[in-house]
Amino acid sequence: MCSTELTLIPCGEETAPYFQPILSLQTQQIIAYEALGRRVSGGKAYSLGPFFQDTSIGDEHHLIIDRALRSKALAKLAADDGQAKLFLNLKPSWIYHNYRETGELRTLQLIEHYGIDPSRIVIEVTEEAFAGRLDELSGILDVYRREGCMIAIDDIGSGYSNFDRVASIQPHILKVDLKLLKRSATHDGYNAVLNSFSILASQMGASLLVEGVETKAELYQALKVGARYVQGFLFSEARAEFQSSHAFERLLQEVIADYTEQELARHRSLFAVKGHLSELVSGTADIRSAADADALLEGLRLGVTDNVVRMYICREDGCQVSSNFLRAETGEWRKDDQFQGANWIWRPYFIPNMLQMKSHGQGILSRVYTDLDSSRPMQTYSCPVGELHYLFLDLMI
Repeated sequence: MCSTELTLIPCGEETAPYFQPILSLQTQQIIAYEALGRRVSGGKAYSLGPFFQDTSIGDEHHLIIDRALRSKALAKLAADDGQAKLFLNLKPSWIYHNYRETGELRTLQLIEHYGIDPSRIVIEVTEEAFAGRLDELSGILDVYRREGCMIAIDDIGSGYSNFDRVASIQPHILKVDLKLLKRSATHDGYNAVLNSFSILASQMGASLLVEGVETKAELYQALKVGARYVQGFLFSEARAEFQSSHAFERLLQEVIADYTEQELARHRSLFAVKGHLSELVSGTADIRSAADADALLEGLRLGVTDNVVRMYICREDGCQVSSNFLRAETGEWRKDDQFQGANWIWRPYFIPNMLQMKSHGQGILSRVYTDLDSSRPMQTYSCPVGELHYLFLDLMI
């Protein structure tokens, strides 16, 4: 049964788990490893990905090799005196069919056999088409959860890791692969999708893990979207041995310091703009008509900073009373009245923002978002104008 072909598995000792570190941006230390299958030949390691993706090889043979790799990985973890967690990749179909047939979960049996604290194990649900009942799969994963294991979903945003699966499983960790996103989206779309996963994770109470980080620029992106954990070749490929938990601490500290300096400078600039805008509109008289609103914006045109690209005024009920004032790339302003009467109350942030501004009597600056019309990253400054109206200025960043 031995073979040197990549699509077949050679004799048992030639397969081994390798471990790619996962780092915490919170502690700047290695907090976990993902166990990855390797075929070792002539002193070189080759990915077993092609083997596990080969549909001509039956699931039974896949499972035999996968379980052997899992057992070796867990034995390695048990012998280590560190506290790092171990991510184990499991296909949904394997978990589902095996549990339905036997009522047993092999990974839990191995965890018990090696005397490992289950809280050090992360069950990573990998991407694949799944034909079984999602509620049953979620129930099986809850068995791992009750035993103390954490649950992660891999490749969020791929064709298989859909939102139904995410909502049903309610994982502790969402994994986003930058390489997959780059292949499937334009640059602007890629950034918007990455931001959406950050919001999804925060609303679910899950941590965001960004993998496929290969450059410092990509690490900056991970920091910007609120990733808690990162993984990728910028730090290390998968290796046969565990590494020092402090191995990449200095690199992370340096990048985080640079990122912090850049972000502080950017926010100081934005808050300077905010202060300038507040001064411009202070003491403004109440607005009684659309003409009053447009006249106010006409007067502001020459006083606002260069990064203000759109201005409009709404009532507190969400109705826009002014025209849109839009700045062209040449710097010239034009007035567009087609949005007069539009109602923005459907935006989820509108009412909370109105109440916050009314309560504190001052303006607020939104988080970064992608503009629907231009696909550019933007922030919006809004502030009260009189008793019943609010000024909105969109800032290009």
